[in-house]
Amino acid sequence: MDFPFLNRARWVTDKYILVMVGLFPLFVGFHGYGAITASKFWFFAIATGLWLAAALTMLACGLIRGERYRMDVRPAHLAVGLFLAVSGVSAMTSDFGGQCLVGISRYTGYLTDLLCAAAFFGVSQLAAPRRRYVWAMGISAAVCCGISFLQLLGLDPLWFYPEGTNYYDKFVAYNSAFLGTIGNTGLLAAYLCLAGPLTAVYALLSHRRGDWLLIVPGGMCLALLVLCDVDAGVLALLGGALIAVPVVIQKERAARIAGCVSGGTAAVGLAALWFWPGKSGTLYEMHQVLHGHLADEFGSHRGQIWKRCWQLFQEKPWLGGGPGTAPGRILIQWTSGVRNQTVQEDNAHNVYLGHLIDVGLLGAAAYIGALACSAVTWIKRRHDGPIYPALGSAMVCYLIQDFFGMGLVLTAPMLWVLWGLLESAPEDDG
Repeated sequence: MDFPFLNRARWVTDKYILVMVGLFPLFVGFHGYGAITASKFWFFAIATGLWLAAALTMLACGLIRGERYRMDVRPAHLAVGLFLAVSGVSAMTSDFGGQCLVGISRYTGYLTDLLCAAAFFGVSQLAAPRRRYVWAMGISAAVCCGISFLQLLGLDPLWFYPEGTNYYDKFVAYNSAFLGTIGNTGLLAAYLCLAGPLTAVYALLSHRRGDWLLIVPGGMCLALLVLCDVDAGVLALLGGALIAVPVVIQKERAARIAGCVSGGTAAVGLAALWFWPGKSGTLYEMHQVLHGHLADEFGSHRGQIWKRCWQLFQEKPWLGGGPGTAPGRILIQWTSGVRNQTVQEDNAHNVYLGHLIDVGLLGAAAYIGALACSAVTWIKRRHDGPIYPALGSAMVCYLIQDFFGMGLVLTAPMLWVLWGLLESAPEDDG
């Protein structure tokens, strides 16, 4: 049976995915880095709203004309639905009331959860993993990296920085480190952890003519990840490689050998950290954490922030304080290097702890459960062409980075779109 309206909804969804993986990363708005979060949020909200309106209208017209659709509901869909429901209940019962809709700051409220979940559900039902999405993200990542390399040379090609400043005025003239078209270097690292593995793994596994060129944006992402000096991103890439390599290798015997090598490498690495002799630096801090010592200053004050998050979780363990309310509850301040200004921390700097204090144990468990369900999907579909191994590898690296990241709207929507593709039914690879 022909489904003309369903096909139109799929066509619109295809264009939405191309916009989100190709144009969204490059859009910075019109007011520089200072307003980039708002610019990205409104781009995402408007693009998603227009896509949903068009796709749902076409599906409704199809139902009126007698078309009948069958939804492909998987365990991950149920878990994401539970996460969204818990987040909604948390918002309705929160002491912060209507502030939960958009969030106290940085657009981390229920509306963002709703839009991300809509992207996941819609993409998984109306799209299929396709080669063009990898190429769109690869081209976009190459442009972002190219701009970043120019900025590392001291240039400001698109006038993103405050007037008269450049990248090297970070934490002196302004209170952050900005690079590329994502903004904060920590969030840029999250994007590189998504785009780099996606393009590199696809390039290595694809047998189609020209796909080997995708190793270029993959290599650019890796180089920039090292140059922008975000330890969490490098750690995520290494950890993601240890997990992903045994999965993406197509031959079973080689995969088993790779699994043993990855496990052995991880064990040796942990042993090296346990006996690390250094007295400072990231490796020293990891060594101390393994021995049960988490100092407040570790990880750019993450030790202090995480301890505070644990206290907040104990105050409201089941439903949390409400989506997007962490900035009103963490309340940690310190003096910055910019004219001795007082800075108030407004993020958990760990996405999983952020969910734990915002939507409680029930919401965080639903979110992690959904990811676990999709990990099973990734493993089951690892032989279904190059696209599924690439999608899973990208997600693994990104999710490891989330242990130290902010999970803001500047990068999170791309994760949810790729997540939807991972859970979608295979159709073609064009």
